[in-house]
Amino acid sequence: MRLSDLVRDQVPDPHEGVPGRRSALPSPLSETENSLGENVSTLRGADARVDWYGLARKEMVAIGEAVRANNEVRFDRCSRLAEDLVKMLATSDDLLLRIMRGDVEAYQVANTIHVAILSVKIGQGLNYDSAALERLAVAGLLHDLGMWLIPQGIVEKSGSLSADEWSGIHAHPEQGRRVVAEMGESFHWLATAIAQEHERWDGSGYPCRLKGGEIAEVAQIIGLADVLDAMISPRPYHARIAPHQALRSLLVQYKQAFQPRLIKTLVDQLSLYPVGTSVRLNDGHVGVVSKVNSRYPLRPVLLVHRNREGQTNGEAAAVDLCRETSMHIVEVLPEPRAA
Repeated sequence: MRLSDLVRDQVPDPHEGVPGRRSALPSPLSETENSLGENVSTLRGADARVDWYGLARKEMVAIGEAVRANNEVRFDRCSRLAEDLVKMLATSDDLLLRIMRGDVEAYQVANTIHVAILSVKIGQGLNYDSAALERLAVAGLLHDLGMWLIPQGIVEKSGSLSADEWSGIHAHPEQGRRVVAEMGESFHWLATAIAQEHERWDGSGYPCRLKGGEIAEVAQIIGLADVLDAMISPRPYHARIAPHQALRSLLVQYKQAFQPRLIKTLVDQLSLYPVGTSVRLNDGHVGVVSKVNSRYPLRPVLLVHRNREGQTNGEAAAVDLCRETSMHIVEVLPEPRAA
């Protein structure tokens, strides 16, 4: 069965039974400092997205170290990072392309950044306003605070976990909730999202086995983004799988675990050929998906850089398959094996 068949047959229309525009997420963030200092003020121009990723990585490392040391944790910088992320994703998928490539360093830190990016993409598909998208980004960056309290030996263990180790893992949502709850009532929505991020639509999640509407939508979105990132990013205990295979897995193996309209929204936002997917065209040329066409998921924009003999053509050329109607994708190419 093709991925397009799975989308059509198993996931209902996300707008079915949902009147009007999606409402914003509950309880806005409190006012925070409006600047990260000189570094963030320079997030402009061609290097903005690279700078943003680097700054986000530094901030997540600092927050993780503060949690482990039981020091005061401040989230004001995350608010500015979230604001910049929403602006960047409104005009470019460059950050999405970066995470789809799967070249991950320090995956525990990278996961927080990736979940923020993917969650905002889902929120865009749900027509959230900018304030709601920023809250999604903040929740993504901070969703795994409790994991910083788990011994690194357990987090990075490549073998099977013992019962006691699993017990510690299952406790991390509540531990993260407590960290945020200490910040005051204005962060109640964030504490709830962190506590419920591993709950599942069918009641199969943890720690409270909530189901359906008992789970805050922000937590459902964060959880879906987290599962996708876990599949497309290499971890000590499993190899990465290609993005198009991960989407298929979500549609087949996780169709009961997440609200169907959220899964469909994610697939619509990433396309049947997600950004970063290598494909072969009917004329033999090879390209990489650089942008999705949400109205025509089978016809993305490609950067074509190799001819049918596999030779590099020099500088890659952009090809919009919506315009080049005589061309179409015939296969997804396997990712090159790491040396």
